[in-house]
Amino acid sequence: MSAAIIVWTKPSCQQCRMVKYRLDVAGVPFEERDLTAPENTKDLAHFAGIGYRSAPITEYGDIAVPGFVPSEIDRIVEAWRVRQGVAS
Repeated sequence: MSAAIIVWTKPSCQQCRMVKYRLDVAGVPFEERDLTAPENTKDLAHFAGIGYRSAPITEYGDIAVPGFVPSEIDRIVEAWRVRQGVAS
């Protein structure tokens, strides 16, 4: 499982900002990657191929959550904490 939470975003995306804010409040580090950047074309095609058609997409290990779904973001935070040995 990857050690990093990745938040795939687009410019001017309100739901993206909400996901990043929730992770910040939880004190969890994450990497932000822009789905519209030319170097991420293959990733965008991958997500489109599995039916994810909008940002954000929050990934951690084998978990991928499209959109802003607080309970699912919390599940990712908890999985990260368990993996890192950090108490909730």
